[in-house]
Amino acid sequence: MSWTDRMKELCLQTKLLAPSCPVHEFLSRAPQPPPSHAIKSAVQMLKTIDALDQNEDLTDLGYHLADLPVEPHLGKMVLCAVMLKCLDPILTIACTLAYRDPFVLPTDGSQKRAALESRRRFTSNSFSDHMALLRVFQAWQKARSDGWERSFCQKNFLSQATMDMILGMRTQLLGQLRAIGFVRARGGSDIRDVNLNSENWAMVKAALVAGMYPNLVHINKETSVFSSNREKKVHFHPTSILSQLQSSTSKSAKTLPTDWLIYDEMSRGHRMASVRCCTLVTSITIAIFAGSTQPSCSGLQEPTVHKTNDGPLDDLSDSDSEELTEMKIDDWLVFQLEQENAGLVSELRHKWQSLFLKRIRSPSKPWSQQDEAIIQTLVSVLGAQEQEAGLQQPAGIGQRPRPMSSEDGPQTSVGTSKSRLQPATSTTNERLHQMAFSDLLKKNTQSKDGASVALNQLSDGPLCPSPSCSGTPGSPLDSLWSSSLRKTLPQTVLPSVRYFVMKSSNARNIDISQEKGIWSTTPSNETKLTKAFMGHNLIILIFSVQGSGHFQGYAHMTSAASQESCQDWGFVGLGGGFSVEWVHKESLPFHLTQHILNPWNDNKRVQISRDGQELEPQTGSQLVLLWDQNFRKQLH
Repeated sequence: MSWTDRMKELCLQTKLLAPSCPVHEFLSRAPQPPPSHAIKSAVQMLKTIDALDQNEDLTDLGYHLADLPVEPHLGKMVLCAVMLKCLDPILTIACTLAYRDPFVLPTDGSQKRAALESRRRFTSNSFSDHMALLRVFQAWQKARSDGWERSFCQKNFLSQATMDMILGMRTQLLGQLRAIGFVRARGGSDIRDVNLNSENWAMVKAALVAGMYPNLVHINKETSVFSSNREKKVHFHPTSILSQLQSSTSKSAKTLPTDWLIYDEMSRGHRMASVRCCTLVTSITIAIFAGSTQPSCSGLQEPTVHKTNDGPLDDLSDSDSEELTEMKIDDWLVFQLEQENAGLVSELRHKWQSLFLKRIRSPSKPWSQQDEAIIQTLVSVLGAQEQEAGLQQPAGIGQRPRPMSSEDGPQTSVGTSKSRLQPATSTTNERLHQMAFSDLLKKNTQSKDGASVALNQLSDGPLCPSPSCSGTPGSPLDSLWSSSLRKTLPQTVLPSVRYFVMKSSNARNIDISQEKGIWSTTPSNETKLTKAFMGHNLIILIFSVQGSGHFQGYAHMTSAASQESCQDWGFVGLGGGFSVEWVHKESLPFHLTQHILNPWNDNKRVQISRDGQELEPQTGSQLVLLWDQNFRKQLH
């Protein structure tokens, strides 16, 4: 995960904890806040992928992305795959990208060439590094079922530990999709339904485009120059199977079947920008799936007459001089095509956007015949374009790997941590503490057509700050950053978040706490909470009255416990009081939380917690999110 991905994830979680406070303002109260331009760039990217709206509020998509244990753009890719009914291949690709490249590159020259050749064999002549990731995982799964996976890894220059991790990540991510309603146990949207198009490589690439945007590269076949909205000229990373195109002849780009490709990551070195993990895609796939999912964010411009045929979609035109219409996806991505075709493509794009938003808002709602018809139309259109371009349709890509115990049966562990999608020695909070923020460039670059492109539209590189994202200096801070909390934090780290369940014997104690902003607990719990609080953590306390069948809300701890016994409760046996600040006071019934399990309590449901029980961080985050979702529904 790159540092920009970590920043996007941090900003997304910030909006969950402090929904009414601007991200920049919230994080500026940290003892050592991230650079202002880094925050603004991450917020702008979250807006670009529609996780935040223009007012910096979480969208329906944003809530779901915050609930998935992968980076936001990969989460969007996975959700698109559910709706395009090609989930299984995308699960493998997304989990691989979220973790690391499974291929090992030796230092020896001959071994290095053999490793690159091994990678190439898995691409199936598809012009796709993503295909290699998918194929090698499927082949490894087969070897694993036959009992020779270690030999398979040695032969194909693979990391066995990485493959094991990807396998576990797949199961966890699928379990989370079940928990939030996108994959159901039976009927519509069950595991078979969401994989109806998994054999269709064109549909899989559509999901890749939707998730990877704006990581696009245009290929100018006249000059053999590869350019993006960030760089006038880019090269392929040596590990990409497309790198041979630039290393062989200058005419090789002309032989490529399409003008566009997507990439996962761009890096800079030796005054050269290089992209890795690339896949060639068709123009119409870009026109339909790139850009915002909001229907109003793309449109047709007034027709203009062009005598030349140089637009990205001009291959759809049947003549050399036609009345062309511009279809604008963003400031850099503008297609020109015949007016009639433009209307058809725009209408199909609009129908896809509407379907996507409909499914995001109601993932469990049955599919209508019209919804199914839209997907079938996309299958036909994308397949025809792939065939016309001469791109092959690989066989067997939808072959589901042999499931682990929880992948096809009832879910056994939903409350999984994002840290479980990372090496076991690095938790999410630890990764946040280890962030290193480099200086960001604040200049504009030119697209292939000379149009100025603001760098705040980009994904994993230098981003330009946007004035609309900034908080108001000196404004009241309606967030979890209290003055007492800030005083206790060191000046070198951001706080981690820890969650504890507080059980009360009666509702009156909860009323007192909400009224006076105090709480007391047993001496053993007090010691544990005080130690956590003094260890520079943000402590979230989730309250429940025994026998009530509800959680009564949650608060955050704002002071260490007093040495004096608190007299507000009317009975003895409790330690000293400490201050709390309530965030939500609404009661949340247990039936809304039954899908959340706590790995730190033998995977029991969160409502089955003793007083002072700590929740695994992702479990606590899931539980807290339910209040914001429930409160939000009441507002609407």
